[in-house]
Amino acid sequence: MSLAVTLRTTADTITGEIDAALLSVARVMNQVRVHAKLRADAGVDLDRAGAAVLYKLLVESESLRLCDLAERLGIDSPAVTRKVQQLEQLGLLSRSADPEDGRASRLVLTREGRRTIERLLAARRSWLEGLLAEWPAADRREFARLLHLFSSTIEHDVETRHGH
Repeated sequence: MSLAVTLRTTADTITGEIDAALLSVARVMNQVRVHAKLRADAGVDLDRAGAAVLYKLLVESESLRLCDLAERLGIDSPAVTRKVQQLEQLGLLSRSADPEDGRASRLVLTREGRRTIERLLAARRSWLEGLLAEWPAADRREFARLLHLFSSTIEHDVETRHGH
């Protein structure tokens, strides 16, 4: 076997291992029982779709129009409308008139909505801290650095190739 073939096979194996690990992480993180555990630890009653809406409003740090929220979540507007109505009834978000378009409204987290998503995020961070507790500090730092690098790379790729 030539060196080029050996190097290619090694690269394929490494990429395959990364792919398998990413699929495993995504599968576990999206399990209903993981969300249920985090909800219980946080002491909040919020489904995954509601958490996604609140999280997006939190990280955007601004009010969003419903159509913009739907686009950023990659979900059709009618589904987001139903979830927003539910969250509004629960007092987790509110609507205000859009100053640029009187027909539209803007969505913003309420104090209770911010508290709810922050508690859920704190529960997730606590869970992750427990998972990584046995790792040496240098490994945790390197993992964080590489994961951040990968996250930035994939976000950039999606934004530049697929527009957003």
